[in-house]
Amino acid sequence: MGLGGVRTPMITSRHRSFSMRVVAGARGDGGCGARRRDTGGAWKFRTMEIARFSEILLIEDNSNASERQRRIGVAEGSSNSITVKVHRFNGAAPAIAAAKTYRAGTMRQKRSGRIDLAVRLLERAGPSDSCVVVAGTSYGATGAFVQRLAELELPFVLRVRPSTKLTVQNGRNRSSRSAGDLLAQPHRWSDISASLPDGTVVDYAGARLAKLRLPCGTGWLFAARVGGVQGAERTTIIGVSSFDAPLSELVRLVEHARWIRPTTRKRSRAARGPVGGAEPTGSSAVLRARANIALAKKHDQARRDAPASAAALHGALRAEARSLNVVELFAGAGGMGLGFLHAASADERFRIVYSGEANPIYVETLRRNHATAANILGGGSAGLVPAATEPVDLRSRKARQGLATYAKRVGGADVLIGGPPCQGFSMANRNSWHGRNANNRLVDVFLQYVKALQPRVFLMENVQGILWTPKGRTSVSVVDGLEKRMRSLGYVVFPKLLDAVWYGVPQHRTRFFLLGLHRDLGYDAESFGEWGPFPLPSHGEQRRPYVTVAKAIRDLPPIGNGERRTRMAYRKPPARERRKNGFLAYVTQGAPRGAVLDHVTSRHADYVIERYRKIPPGGNWEDIKDELTNYADVSRTHSNIYRRLRWDEPSITIGHYRKSMLVHPEQVRGLSLREAARLQSFPDWFCFAGAADGGAGGLVHKQQQLANAVCPLVTKAIAEFLFQL
Repeated sequence: MGLGGVRTPMITSRHRSFSMRVVAGARGDGGCGARRRDTGGAWKFRTMEIARFSEILLIEDNSNASERQRRIGVAEGSSNSITVKVHRFNGAAPAIAAAKTYRAGTMRQKRSGRIDLAVRLLERAGPSDSCVVVAGTSYGATGAFVQRLAELELPFVLRVRPSTKLTVQNGRNRSSRSAGDLLAQPHRWSDISASLPDGTVVDYAGARLAKLRLPCGTGWLFAARVGGVQGAERTTIIGVSSFDAPLSELVRLVEHARWIRPTTRKRSRAARGPVGGAEPTGSSAVLRARANIALAKKHDQARRDAPASAAALHGALRAEARSLNVVELFAGAGGMGLGFLHAASADERFRIVYSGEANPIYVETLRRNHATAANILGGGSAGLVPAATEPVDLRSRKARQGLATYAKRVGGADVLIGGPPCQGFSMANRNSWHGRNANNRLVDVFLQYVKALQPRVFLMENVQGILWTPKGRTSVSVVDGLEKRMRSLGYVVFPKLLDAVWYGVPQHRTRFFLLGLHRDLGYDAESFGEWGPFPLPSHGEQRRPYVTVAKAIRDLPPIGNGERRTRMAYRKPPARERRKNGFLAYVTQGAPRGAVLDHVTSRHADYVIERYRKIPPGGNWEDIKDELTNYADVSRTHSNIYRRLRWDEPSITIGHYRKSMLVHPEQVRGLSLREAARLQSFPDWFCFAGAADGGAGGLVHKQQQLANAVCPLVTKAIAEFLFQL
């Protein structure tokens, strides 16, 4: 007898003889044994004896991660690779049955190239007579893949996306519907439990959504969700099976596709050994981690009474020119350069002669705002910003040599600034603290430009995790290596951790800065005392009070969840109020009259909004712990998740605020893009691009740019200090 009590005929394929068989004596728990096996600590799994199949062939690849690396790094020249694997589960230790690696981007020139590769790997794996194919949305959402499995007469369970179009079979009638539309219809949901391959038992609500017409005959669309969450959320699994079976078995099979990627990453990290093992030994050794606001306050309190020694500054940097040339690398959205543009005195200023960035969407942001900055900050001066900015692979020798030639033509690079992509050093992503992370190697690219351009000053920004990241396979800190090489190029190097809140930014945001002064300027390591060649804080205890969330965003119009109007009516506060609130005067200067731009929000599901409603000011996920039924392990949740800001304090660090679900202090919604931009000290005239072609694009691209950006008011303070060197 076959599936669901229907006799399954023997099917003859051009590749092999194949039949779907029922294994007698299925266990009451759905065929998942209670025994665990430890294979040397790398894999822990539950022995699988699935009632209908003797083995699972699971397709996995790292294409999403590789594509992100390619875009972050430096565009089309990337050498990142994609590996497609077929894992075999058959009751023994999971094993890789077949695998193939190719260069990211090469398959896009070939029609169905990745699908063909996956099918070839399945054939190479040698499916048994009673195997089932499982794959995630990269394959399940592709009709060509389903067609190829049908040709091979292989049964399958595939994850699909809400947008996947399917043919619904209703008697003799057929119709094309998206999986998301079908999910939204009323269904009979029932409680089910399914065991993951590692033995974890997860409770779901499951339902059959529709009977489908597939190339191989009839199939089923089903869904399962964790914790009673409604709709097509991240915790909702939507799957397609080519056969009928109990929901618990279908869910257990399709969950392999979601389970495999984090498991593979954990195995890879375990093979690398402990992370964050490097300790800086050079001048960075005195820097202390500011991992959270409470710890940072303790450090500040301990240093509060320490006298600040005044440095003897002699104006060598600006002695020969009224304007100083700035070259900006890894520009991102341009926050670092914007701070330099804002810095000006009566008779001198910085001008950006070059902005280098790979991501085409970020480049569009630079173009838009360079033009606006020239009008608002430079009175229309064309020489204040680059005449043109195009996506560029900063790693290439051609780009480096071309920039060196151009810099000589415009009078040289007085100051080189840049923030190499920092995800690999993030305090929130410590598993990437290893020198082989592709992002981490981009620091060396910055050093190559220092060597090629020989600026009088360089300023590199990064997250503080760079201090404890080992270089390559060594125990030497990345920063120690940088300091040594920069000194050999003739620079006196000064590392520093600076908190944005010290310089009038309404946000606690600590970042690492490495400032290099060429010896020709006449300074040495002892010239600046303990604080170094950095501006003293303008805000904090015994100074001006910190800028609060209220001072930064309270004047903005109230909006709702999912607000999409990119331009709305707004009345600027009276001049009297702006004189009292310097930050408000700064962000509104030059903004469109009578309007505010990009006061838009992500649309969160109803259950998320209900959670927001229950969080008090300053509260976070711990205030709604019982509501987080869709979290696998609530105890591991970051303290900033579901954080409601307080009016009377600066904001917490803004990372990707949509993912963190930062909540407005008063309104029941997440932060708007404009609110988050203000909290990062971007003026209201500054707009983030959502698409490379200048179109409206997606909000997520704008949010990501903001999350990675340097606070302009911080680099403004640094730039104004540099004027005095």
